[in-house]
Amino acid sequence: MWRIRLDTAANRLALEVRDADLLLASFYTLDVSAYTLMPLPLPQAQSWWQGLEDAQGGFLFLHGYGDRKLGQHKGIRAIAAASGKVAWEVPELAFYGFVPDGVFAYPAATPEAPFDVLQLDTGQPVRTGVPQQQAADEVVHFGHTRFRNAVFPVLYLAGEAYFDEVKNFLSTQLHTAVVSGLEYAETDTALVVSYYERAVDNTLKNYVAVFDLDGSLLLKEQLADGLSGIGSDTFFIFMHDLYFIRNKTSLEVYRLLA
Repeated sequence: MWRIRLDTAANRLALEVRDADLLLASFYTLDVSAYTLMPLPLPQAQSWWQGLEDAQGGFLFLHGYGDRKLGQHKGIRAIAAASGKVAWEVPELAFYGFVPDGVFAYPAATPEAPFDVLQLDTGQPVRTGVPQQQAADEVVHFGHTRFRNAVFPVLYLAGEAYFDEVKNFLSTQLHTAVVSGLEYAETDTALVVSYYERAVDNTLKNYVAVFDLDGSLLLKEQLADGLSGIGSDTFFIFMHDLYFIRNKTSLEVYRLLA
């Protein structure tokens, strides 16, 4: 599992899975209302040189590459999640972000140029010549609305005050020695922590734990082991469901107390 993007407008996840040995990339859409997974029927011969940008309004947005050595994104391909069909494509533009009236894009060859807003379902421009700073502000502002029903964890590193507070809580509740860093999120009914323990071979093990507001343990699962360092965005919460990846291969979903 390489990348996950959340489409809060359509209650879907967009998934990117990459196999470096075979140089294959696959893309999927998951209807989170029914937990039904559908692969996108893209030509495998071209898939490695595509990547998932984001998802919104029932569409997945993929990018190609301009300079492959530098990883420069170029091109936008919009795919309808319900059908898996390509809705539109613009080869010379690059994706920037979403706003209420569409998706911001800019010329890949001249990233300093003003941005345009393209309609989600057609790719037709609805606004042109938007200054970059205005585009950035609009994307950030829309993000607050777009993810109002989602909760993403905050990363705290060793040495920071809140890290020590949560570390002491976990030590008391789980009798564990937390190291390096942790991710923390809370809802109206639960506390969720992703944390790391040191293994005997000096690698790290990553766990996720869920507590109720009284501090009682509801769930504890190992996400990965044999790690050389910590990660970020190891889980997220959407519509009372907890999502995380186990061992980089399995997407698991748990219903939190509503």
